[in-house]
Amino acid sequence: MLLPLLLIYVLKLSSGVPLTDDISPRRGEKCGYESCTQAESGLLNVHIVPHTHDDVGWLKTVDQYYYGSRNNIQKAGVQYILDSVIQELWQDPKRRFIYVETAFFWKWWVRQTEEIRQKVHTLVRQGRLQFVGGAWSMNDEAASHYQSTIDQFTWGLRKLNDTFGPCGMPKVGWQIDPFGHSREFASLLAAMGYDGLFLGRLDYQDKGARLAQKRMEMIWRGDDDLGNSSDLFTGVLFNTYSPPPGFCFDVLCDDEPIIDDPSSPMFNVDARVSAFIGKSLQMSVAYRTDNILVTMGDDFQYQEAGMWFKNLDKLIEYTNMKAAKDGLNIKLFYSTPDCYLKAVKDANPTLPTKQDDFFPYASDPTAYWTGYFTSRPTTKYFERQGNGYLQMVKHLQVMANLEQHNEFVLNELKSAMGVMQHHDAITGTEKQHVAHDYERLLNSAIEDATIIARQAFNKLAQDDASEPPLFAYERCRLNESSCAVSETTNQFVVTIYNPLAWDTKEPIRIPVKFGKYEVFAPNAEKIDSQLVDIPEAVKNIPTRKSEATHEIVFIAKLHAMGVKSFFVKKINQKRKRDTRKNDYYTNISDYWKNIRDKTNIDIQNIEDVDIKNSYFPIRDSVLPDKYSSNIDNIPILVNYGNNIDGKVNVVKEIDIDLLKDKKITDYGVGEFERIIKEVYGGKSGEGRSFDRRWSYPSLSEDEMRMLSDEPRVVERYDEFYLENEFMKLRIDNETGQITHMILPDRTTNLKIQFSYWTGCYGDNTNTTLRSSGAYIFRPKTKDPYKIAYKNNGTIKGNVVYEVRATTNENAFTTLRLYKDLNFVEHDFVIGPININDNVGKEYIVRYETDVNNKDVFYTDSNGRQLLKRILNKRSDWNLTLAEPIAGNYYPVTNEIAIEDNNNRIAILTDRSVGATSLNNGELEVMVHRRLLHDDAFGVGEALNETANGVGLVIRGVHRILNIDPKNDEELILERKYVIANHLKPVVFVSNAENVPYETWINLNNCFKGIKPLPLGLHLLTLEPWDDKVLIRLENYLEKSDNSTIEIDLSDVFNNLKIKSIRETSLAVNRWVGEMEKWVWNKENDFSDSFNNAYGADYDNNSDWVKNDGKLKHEDNGNAKDDGLKVKVEAKQIRTFLADYDYIPPITKSKFKNF
Repeated sequence: MLLPLLLIYVLKLSSGVPLTDDISPRRGEKCGYESCTQAESGLLNVHIVPHTHDDVGWLKTVDQYYYGSRNNIQKAGVQYILDSVIQELWQDPKRRFIYVETAFFWKWWVRQTEEIRQKVHTLVRQGRLQFVGGAWSMNDEAASHYQSTIDQFTWGLRKLNDTFGPCGMPKVGWQIDPFGHSREFASLLAAMGYDGLFLGRLDYQDKGARLAQKRMEMIWRGDDDLGNSSDLFTGVLFNTYSPPPGFCFDVLCDDEPIIDDPSSPMFNVDARVSAFIGKSLQMSVAYRTDNILVTMGDDFQYQEAGMWFKNLDKLIEYTNMKAAKDGLNIKLFYSTPDCYLKAVKDANPTLPTKQDDFFPYASDPTAYWTGYFTSRPTTKYFERQGNGYLQMVKHLQVMANLEQHNEFVLNELKSAMGVMQHHDAITGTEKQHVAHDYERLLNSAIEDATIIARQAFNKLAQDDASEPPLFAYERCRLNESSCAVSETTNQFVVTIYNPLAWDTKEPIRIPVKFGKYEVFAPNAEKIDSQLVDIPEAVKNIPTRKSEATHEIVFIAKLHAMGVKSFFVKKINQKRKRDTRKNDYYTNISDYWKNIRDKTNIDIQNIEDVDIKNSYFPIRDSVLPDKYSSNIDNIPILVNYGNNIDGKVNVVKEIDIDLLKDKKITDYGVGEFERIIKEVYGGKSGEGRSFDRRWSYPSLSEDEMRMLSDEPRVVERYDEFYLENEFMKLRIDNETGQITHMILPDRTTNLKIQFSYWTGCYGDNTNTTLRSSGAYIFRPKTKDPYKIAYKNNGTIKGNVVYEVRATTNENAFTTLRLYKDLNFVEHDFVIGPININDNVGKEYIVRYETDVNNKDVFYTDSNGRQLLKRILNKRSDWNLTLAEPIAGNYYPVTNEIAIEDNNNRIAILTDRSVGATSLNNGELEVMVHRRLLHDDAFGVGEALNETANGVGLVIRGVHRILNIDPKNDEELILERKYVIANHLKPVVFVSNAENVPYETWINLNNCFKGIKPLPLGLHLLTLEPWDDKVLIRLENYLEKSDNSTIEIDLSDVFNNLKIKSIRETSLAVNRWVGEMEKWVWNKENDFSDSFNNAYGADYDNNSDWVKNDGKLKHEDNGNAKDDGLKVKVEAKQIRTFLADYDYIPPITKSKFKNF
């Protein structure tokens, strides 16, 4: 053993590296809990915690804050804070300081000299500088998704762990500024190994009750299925995160310093000490131990840290002297949240429990912070896209075995996404120029990181990374139906990556110009596709720069974590209409016979029933003047209801007499009259059935006119249907809106209604004059203004059925059913929101059903677990609502749902939003906001977003599910749909003008990355980690007798051979075996299920009544692994670092198993 040690010693000397590293504590040095000042029993221990709260963007951009630029906006420079704090800590070993935002710390750290770095290492090793939180930013908890939260914690903590080791490891969460707190976040922190969490903002009624009942500290259960493994000590700070009033000693403050010169007429030590003791005693009444945590700092404070520390030194010294002199049972000392938590734990209190979340947050009776759930919807959408790109490039970096230097751009995207999680970024509560900077950061990072995707696609396609790329793999702005490549070339390749670990089918819509297109799969099979015109509302989006008039739509069948390419080419084909242009008839009966024999005549020959270009010759005499000059551009919408070939609107009242000529014999018109009456009125004595499938011949509008003496526009029937293999939608023909969802076993009333709330406005001088703004939602009326719809056309084809409706309020809506897909898609365009009346507006969509939900609805917590909500109620206190609309809004990251015994309606969103259920059977989702007044919570700007000189236009998509709540399989599939809707395939388009189809078909256009995981299991993470790979497996099932899933990691990936694994905490900064769960005394037991207990029975102590008297989840985590065969229990996320070998993928198999 001696020889290896001597060898290490010699090597270190020769390399100039000291034998003792910078991380490990020297003799006599202590960090973490061991560095804490011991609290004294029988005394009030006042933990003085110096800190700064540094927003990673808010009123200024990230760089403006760091460098101290634009001080006319806010006097703040983070680099000066850290410079000053390190200098002051170095002066006195008793001083302490905490830092939170790793994004800022790392920006500062990489710019420091070696001398400064050595001082920082010393301060960390001695516990004088401690990191709390430690994520890249202090993330929001309403709009952030759990996957992005995990990623940004992992990224920030990795920087701290690699740089400072165990002494730099945060032990508590520090969420002092987010505007409400989620249950899932508590569960995630517990899984990361944190011992506690401290909160700043709490609803004013909730906080008042907790102060009065000594419930400011509690044990919070993060997930019922995970049980005690998700329990977390949670403390609420007394002063949010500010100093006690009168005791701010920062250069930005006006409070009096402590003047200890007895000869000065301004001497104030006695007064200041007495005042502080009084504040401390007031605080102590709200807590259950003889410890209080006093935050000494605020936003961007300590730029002149000497001012703070000089006064705190005096405050501590003179208060302790007075306590000793006067026999006061109080002791002040420098401390940290870690040390405060340890002191509370040592006191062994019995604490109350918490089982739901802290939403919504209100700071006063009219200030419900529920507007930010929706504010800046395009930024929220872009953040979700950013997550999709991040997961893709992490996967492909590993599965394509790319060069490690790529991780530089991968890390850039991790950093940008970490910044986007900040509680003033994804929330939309920043100034406008800051929002633009966030978008710039993310867009630049995505573009840089997509080099990984391009390299991977090229390597996988050509079997050789060194081969020059054949394709550019361009990003498109598909949300605007814009793609420069596809709309300017006659042939192109669509490359799609599926980030899910299961096979999936997804509708793909690629913008093109009008024409005939064919789509080929990797196996050379021509697949079904459909040309659909782009609605005018989309074409008119102000930021859209595109020549595309249509979209080519097809269903892509994608393999688990696979890459698939499709070849699309535009063809010149003679229209079928042209081949029949010489048909004429001397007898109408011959015409009737001919169209019977050719039922598809003219229905399929206009590019898969594209309504925009379904034109028919009509005499000018019957047209409005605006059409008479260009008869070829008259849109005629045709539809036959349930008839699959139906392109004409259902005939409401056909005047058969118009088809008869008094001078000529009937010639078949009687036959036509009989069929029409049978179709629309049924046979004699027969009622019309919604489920009936008609088998009559289809007529185009042109053909209808040929049967008439006079040209006329065909009238429409009052309703029709869209249907696929799973459901039928009944549509009102006048409005173009759905009225019913008809499933094989049930029918549900469903109406989709757009409306808007008008925002309150005032000068914010008191609560009654509160304005609706970026943070606050405060509607002016009790009911929203409804928007009237008008049918704007129907499309039926072999891939998608659509019905469109327009309004006079800049709202456009499209309802879709895709072939083979079991959901309804609601696509909408909102804006510019009209403010010509000088009134701000907040647009909502209501899904009105006959579901009897009895004031109960469910919203997701950060996209994972669902929490029960009850209208006008809170679980922890008796609610008084001055704002009954805003006070019932909750954050929705992915899903909101209502249910009764027969139906469960779930709305899946494409970004985070605010939502509620204000009336029985209704789901209300806010989708856009434009306001003209600030709400006086710091931003100083109205939320009035514009683009290209007009109000912001947003386009969104909701997916509507109709689930049988008694069917367990459907409920599991619902969860699967939620994950798939969040992690949609990532699409690239490449010009193939110079790549013949024959060349493309000989490439490897289909890559399968993983064997599909079993139902209930999700591969949350696949990420390079030095020479290893990071794997996270998530079980998304709820707890049941068979919810544990076993998987053999040696046989999962197709080109990775996993050799060994070691489990880590969720954030990968400690080994699972080194984690120790703290056990606390609880005042009451947890309910078996919060959702089941909430609103049900209570005992006399208002504790939840357990369903069966047992806490069945307390044994979670007992499933045993067998080598690489690991078991994942219900709702668990297990994290592993794995050693692996790369196996080149099997190629040249594109003609098999597609």
